[in-house]
Formats: sequence, structure tokens, C-alpha cells
Amino acid sequence: MEDPHTPIARYLRERRESAGLTRAALSGMAGISPALIQKIEQGTRTPTLEALTGLFDALEVPDLFRSHILMLSISHRYDTPAPSGAVPASDLLLLNAIPFPASFQVYASYDLLATNAAWDRLFPGLATGTTLLEWMLLDPRSRTSLVDWYEQVHLCVYGFRVMSRGVVPQQRIDELVASCARAPEWTEFWTTEPAAPSDLDAPVLRIRDPDTGASARLTMHNLGSTNPRRDWALIVFSPAPD
Repeated sequence: MEDPHTPIARYLRERRESAGLTRAALSGMAGISPALIQKIEQGTRTPTLEALTGLFDALEVPDLFRSHILMLSISHRYDTPAPSGAVPASDLLLLNAIPFPASFQVYASYDLLATNAAWDRLFPGLATGTTLLEWMLLDPRSRTSLVDWYEQVHLCVYGFRVMSRGVVPQQRIDELVASCARAPEWTEFWTTEPAAPSDLDAPVLRIRDPDTGASARLTMHNLGSTNPRRDWALIVFSPAPD
């Protein structure tokens, strides 16, 4: 895995540059010296919780990325990886009992380990053994299923670029990048920040019903497991309130 300090430094630097801020300007907003910001961005200084909080607030970092960066910052102290392998039968029972579209996905790489019947109906082709990014970019059915295809794929690619480093093996990152690069939109999605990445904190998607063609608003729930730990998350889509 990549040194966790490297992806933290890269993200904070890119976030500052995207906001059009100099280190001096960010220093005044975050209450941190420009010299310390430079060291954090270079990966030569491990940021304290207080420093990260100041940078998060000044740069308006979405909650999802705040949690991810905090996990990376302490990973060297609490390096107890979650068990990997096949999804236990008890977890599959839970998945199949959920009435809404649901799946188990590997964190940051979006590899699907299991899906329920409601998921298979709503997302044709996005089944067990596939990967969300490849489905979104390479399967034509995704452009029908996702009403706001461009915005949703851009957010997903951005999330992968930010959160995969230091978490997903580099070989797997390279495989997904090489595969998804066949899509004509890939370079734009991979090299730019979405217009409103804070949408990651309130993910409401518009999905088209495959039978009726009607559009429905669904809220995405990303539910991790801490006891026992899992290296995948439970993703559930429930009807969004009007």
C-alpha cells in the first residue's frame, strides 16, 4: 500500500489549488502557518487533529473525505486490517432480506461482492463480480439507469481518485484506470473536480425504473461494519422524501 501521508498531502494540496488559494491565504483561514501547510502538503509532517480540522473547515472538505483522511492519518497506529474473502452466509441473509436495492461493495474500489434481487432489477448488468466504475463508464445501460449520468459518474470517479490511494493496492488501481480509460469521458472525470463534491454528504440519486421508464429519487446509504469488521460496505438505496 502507498504511504498514507502521500494521499493525504496530495488531496489537501489539490483541494487548496482547486479553491484558488495560496498557502498564505489558507493559513489565515485555517489558523495554521504557511510553513506547516507546506510540510503537510509535501508529506513530511503528519498533521495533528487540530491542524486537519482547521484545513477541513477552511477548504470545506466533505464529511466523507474527512472521515477517510482521519482513518488514513491513524492507520499506522491501528493497523488491524479487516478480514477479506467470501461474504459470510449470515451477511447474505441480511442482504437478501432488505426490500430496497442493496449490495456489498469493497471500500474505495467499488468491486461488487454480492447484490440482492431489487438491486439486480434496478441496475441491469451491475451484478456480483462486476465493478461500479466499469459499469458506469463502459456499460451503455448505466446511461439509461442513471438519470444524471454525467454528474454521478464524475462524483464516483472523483471519490475513487481521492480515496483509493493508500487503501486499494496499486495494481488494482492501475487495472481499473486502464479499463475505464476506454471511455471517452475518462480523462475529464479523472483530472477534474466535480462542481459540487459536497453532494457526497447527501447522496440523492435519480434512477430510471427499467420497466416503466419513470424517474425515482433514491437516497444512498453507505453502511460500514465495525464489529465484526468487514473490508466491504453495505450500500442501500431507499426512497428519498419529496
